[in-house]
Amino acid sequence: MNTSVDTLAEQMLTLVEIVSAQERDIKALKEQCRVLEEHDQAIAVAFSTFFHVLSAGRVAKLGEIATILNHIIQVAEQEGRPAASIKFLKDLAGMLPEDQR
Repeated sequence: MNTSVDTLAEQMLTLVEIVSAQERDIKALKEQCRVLEEHDQAIAVAFSTFFHVLSAGRVAKLGEIATILNHIIQVAEQEGRPAASIKFLKDLAGMLPEDQR
């Protein structure tokens, strides 16, 4: 009986170690997701700023930029690019003024 109790205790300790390791992995993954989200937001702001600078400098009109961006979105959808990438592009297009989209 002592042997079975010892075996059960070892198995329970092993399970505790496994759960602890998984919790650390989950925390690390959540942090990575947060960093990636911040990175995506930074890229979106940079692109939006770039579009507006082009427009302000009369290099390109926002309507032309919107047309190009919408074409990129269509190609990405046709090529079966990841949904997250397409969503990012659509969010980026959403930063342009409503009348320019």
